Amino acid sequence: MQRWKRGRMVVVVLVVARALAAEGAAPDALPTGKSARPAAPPGQAEDPTSQSNRGEKLRFFRARLQESRLVFPEQPERPLELAEEPLSRFDNPVSGIVDGFTFLWTDRGRPAVLLKSYYNTQRGSWGRTYVSLATRPVEMSTQNQGKFWTPRDPGVTFAALENAPSPAAEPRTRLRQMRDLARQFEVIDHWGIKDPTDWQLRLLTSPLYRYEVPGEGVIDGAMFAYVLTTSPEALLLLEARKTAAGLEWSYAVSRSTRFAVAISRNGRKEAEFPRLEAWPPTGTYFHSPLPMPDYPFKPVAADASPP
Repeated sequence: MQRWKRGRMVVVVLVVARALAAEGAAPDALPTGKSARPAAPPGQAEDPTSQSNRGEKLRFFRARLQESRLVFPEQPERPLELAEEPLSRFDNPVSGIVDGFTFLWTDRGRPAVLLKSYYNTQRGSWGRTYVSLATRPVEMSTQNQGKFWTPRDPGVTFAALENAPSPAAEPRTRLRQMRDLARQFEVIDHWGIKDPTDWQLRLLTSPLYRYEVPGEGVIDGAMFAYVLTTSPEALLLLEARKTAAGLEWSYAVSRSTRFAVAISRNGRKEAEFPRLEAWPPTGTYFHSPLPMPDYPFKPVAADASPP
């Protein structure tokens, strides 16, 4: 992770031994839906009770998602599916964020909506940040709130990935190709409220989620995260698709933070997302915290391991 400020570069060294070991052990079969294991940020010791109540925390938050219903407006009879397990755990001690889980809804296997769910110790609230990854508008409703998130635009747009090798025939080799392609992307996060600073985000080389969509000719797909500490701030989706010319790569990128994000590939700008000062329910990025004064668990910083 690199930090730029006032023209000087300061290298921030993270302890990555466990991360490297875990990232090298990603399964090759489809689909995986497994999380990466980044190293714990410096200065955060794991509470001895965190392992024992991790499952309770997951059940606590997941139960609160069961009433959420996500659909495409033109297909209200076919709700999107909430993945069985969260993709990762995260925290951000600077912002008072602990017990974070990354949840995913899918459409026939393809990522459609990502949720960053966490407890905010500074505000005593349940933080909920929704990010549309769908290629068309979606609609979310709950029993208590009714229709409360209605992004008008697609969350992502896929495009052909130029200057890339043809997708390999074997899933194991395609995974290596996707990791190599993900490393070609550089993501700068202009993070901070009062004194924003540019941070180069760290790629988790094990995809958060791996999938296929046979009905659309997608034989392999993966979603990669670029993180600050352990929190996903930007996402890359790579897909190997059948075309008239044979197998070809397509890609899409997305923000998962309110702060400005710049994405480039091999030195060429690919996308820029401006800083958000507001997040209306019609936007593809939507932050909707709820007061939670009676949070039943002692706040503990995540160890960044999968649940």
